[in-house]
Amino acid sequence: MDKPSSQEHSIGNESDASNRVVKSKFVAMQLQLLPADVLRDILSRLSLKEVVRMSILSREWRRLRLCHPDLVFTKETFGINTTMNTDKAAMTFQELMKFNAKNLDLLTMKFINNVDSVLCPLWYASNTTTSTLDKFIVKSGLRRKHKYYIDRWDSFCTTARAKHVAFDFTSDITCFGSGFDKYKYVFPLCDLSGPNGCSINSLDLGYLCLNLPLSFCGITNLKKLTLNMVSIDGGDLQRLLLSCALLESLSMESCSSSSLRVPQELSRLNYLRVRYCDLEMLELDAPNLTKFEFDDSVVQTVLSESSKLSEVIFVSNLRLANGYDDVLDYIITQLPAALPNVQTLLLLLTACQVQRFSNTRDSFICLRHLNMNLDIFLDPDDSWVMGFVNLLELAPLLEELEVHMEHDRYCSSNPRMVIAAQGPLHRHLRSVYISGFCDVLGLAELALYILGNATVLERMVVDPVAGMKEDLNIEHFYSVSKGGRSERFVLPIEGASFCIEEKRMFARNNLDKEEFRHILTIL
Repeated sequence: MDKPSSQEHSIGNESDASNRVVKSKFVAMQLQLLPADVLRDILSRLSLKEVVRMSILSREWRRLRLCHPDLVFTKETFGINTTMNTDKAAMTFQELMKFNAKNLDLLTMKFINNVDSVLCPLWYASNTTTSTLDKFIVKSGLRRKHKYYIDRWDSFCTTARAKHVAFDFTSDITCFGSGFDKYKYVFPLCDLSGPNGCSINSLDLGYLCLNLPLSFCGITNLKKLTLNMVSIDGGDLQRLLLSCALLESLSMESCSSSSLRVPQELSRLNYLRVRYCDLEMLELDAPNLTKFEFDDSVVQTVLSESSKLSEVIFVSNLRLANGYDDVLDYIITQLPAALPNVQTLLLLLTACQVQRFSNTRDSFICLRHLNMNLDIFLDPDDSWVMGFVNLLELAPLLEELEVHMEHDRYCSSNPRMVIAAQGPLHRHLRSVYISGFCDVLGLAELALYILGNATVLERMVVDPVAGMKEDLNIEHFYSVSKGGRSERFVLPIEGASFCIEEKRMFARNNLDKEEFRHILTIL
């Protein structure tokens, strides 16, 4: 049989393409006959990126994307490539800066045009289904100079009654500090005030300014508020929180505000996260607060009315700084008084910083679970152990202890004499897990102290594998008890493996005694 000619092959391809277009239009027309809720359910199973691709086929498909419940606009949504095939090595520094700025402007305008092309049918359609919009999210490196476009999108999402709203402009940031607030878009929060924003349940804002007008009367049904690199006056922040009566979750990171003080009761707030905010004072009356995450950028904390506070995470950003820091010393010694009702405490510190608990006198009277993630990138002396012993004494009802050592290290070839640290009896501690066990000065002494002084201890597990990894911006805690239940906790099972046998032998030589074998397990 003769092969078809190239002309016949071309005609066949055109015919196939024409048939596909006809079929797609027919399918689109059939879909349009479905009830709105059924059509919405079908499209909700596709990403917006897939729907945008689909809408290229025909006008009917473009109309169908109006029913998509999630409008999530990112560079990935439109497949925008941020790299360009240009020989940057041949450029001077000034040329490279100009090239990057021009390239960034081009990509930003491409992103803006793509968003407008999706929203344009919604703006001009006489009858749309935007009242069922679930998410409206914009994540890109937009700035104050793009105000015209952002204002239109903000107006649209308000009209569309979106439930989950995000304007996150933190990408492509090249400048930091209050001096660069002039580049930040000033978000018209008043547009979401009162009836206009009654549908909003969560609001995520990044790299912008907030100025509350006198007419601002709150976001009626807001339950979750996330602020990242947002500039807001302390008084405006207080007014914002007090005006959102249903607020349950507040997260602030790298925000410019002098304080977070709300003397009136925030009755619904149950989750609070404050990181890198440089607050002189954090004072809240939140009786239903159950989880609190903060760091040493918060100098003073007062949560005395939070009687239901079950879990606290404290991260030291200064743990890799050299020398002694009076502010950190103050924060650590004041922790028990600031958090009198905490039941589970997770600390990310250095071994040297643990020593500062020696100066603490107030007690963690409700603490049941303590998880200590320790960075030991600098070899400590044994004084940190007395701080740890004092911390255990400050928690008389402690039942569960985890100690996870960061930074893998070679085990010394010169064995040393290990003598148990001295301290009082502990009458409630039942379970201890130590990962990253090694010959760092004081660790074996601490383990022997616990084995000899915890009168009701049922189990101690010693694991020579170090689960933690050095990371200044760590957001995960290593935990055995919570590793399988939360993405914020990681089981230390993939740690480094230097000198494992040597560390295991060090543990056996110093801990594996006859009187402890019924409770001690060395992995």
